[in-house]
Amino acid sequence: MAKERLAHIPSGHDGNGFISIDGKVIPAFKIAKVTAKLEAVKDSKRFLGDVMTQNVVRGLNGSGDISYYHKTAALIDAMKQYKETGVYPEITLQYYSESPSEGRCEVILTGVVLDSTPFGALDDGSDTAQVSESAFTFDDFDVISRFNG
Repeated sequence: MAKERLAHIPSGHDGNGFISIDGKVIPAFKIAKVTAKLEAVKDSKRFLGDVMTQNVVRGLNGSGDISYYHKTAALIDAMKQYKETGVYPEITLQYYSESPSEGRCEVILTGVVLDSTPFGALDDGSDTAQVSESAFTFDDFDVISRFNG
């Protein structure tokens, strides 16, 4: 078996992210960190006379966490529009990770619903860039490009 080379594994810093609101890719924020995952929706049943419980996957739930830097008021404006119209914006989150030797893996999450939309914060003890954070859910995903390996 060939030795795995660390240089072939993308670091957490080798990538970027994008947001699309209502079909327009906008620089609403710069992603600092994003994690997305699928969780199984399971049905479990122990039938009469059986000792072991059987499990089956009945579906998937998509969720994640995002940390980002506000760059514009676009996301806040989208939430204001939701407040006024009752129509939640169609948010798409797209990001990639890449390495020179293995190529690029790019994922797109659609039907994103942010749990919170921070408006920014002030802190007289900090000179660092403001990071906003939110958990989120998503309805669907696709893999746009895959690593070479």
